[in-house]
Amino acid sequence: MAKTDTKRKVAAVLAGGLVLGVGAAVTLAAWNDSEFATGTFTAGSFTFTGSTDGTTFTENPTSPGATLTFALNPTNLSPDDVVYAPYALRLGGTYDATLDSVAPVGTGDFVTAGKLGYAVVSTGATFGCDAAAFAAGTAVPTTMTPGTDVNLCIQVTAEDGAGGIEQGDTGTVTWQWNATSVQ
Repeated sequence: MAKTDTKRKVAAVLAGGLVLGVGAAVTLAAWNDSEFATGTFTAGSFTFTGSTDGTTFTENPTSPGATLTFALNPTNLSPDDVVYAPYALRLGGTYDATLDSVAPVGTGDFVTAGKLGYAVVSTGATFGCDAAAFAAGTAVPTTMTPGTDVNLCIQVTAEDGAGGIEQGDTGTVTWQWNATSVQ
């Protein structure tokens, strides 16, 4: 009988330990708690658009971009002729941006031989471009604010003199501006 009593005692102790273990687990679970927090993040964005009429703005992120409308016919230039075209830039979004003008890039004998001269000025709040607007213009700004247009006047001069234009010269010029957001 002693062996049976020992087995019963061991079984009782094991059963008690099992009950205590389950009870302890239940007690621990009742005193355990968790907290979670989640954040969602989205990068800001801005748009940089241009307009040849001062009203309709579109994105032109690759060359050749929008086609400029010059006040005089740029396909019938003579030495010393000067033509003008307006162009407006607009920044959308919530961040200001720096504005960088890139040197014009051209192709064709008109351009590669340096037979055209270029200049760009800002005309402030006024969209339009002619000799008077160009003369009254200021330097192109180096910063932009969302919702405020930067109106530009582009001047192209057919150079005369040594190596000046010749009959039948042709060429294409592309202007580029880059906006980089700042915070």
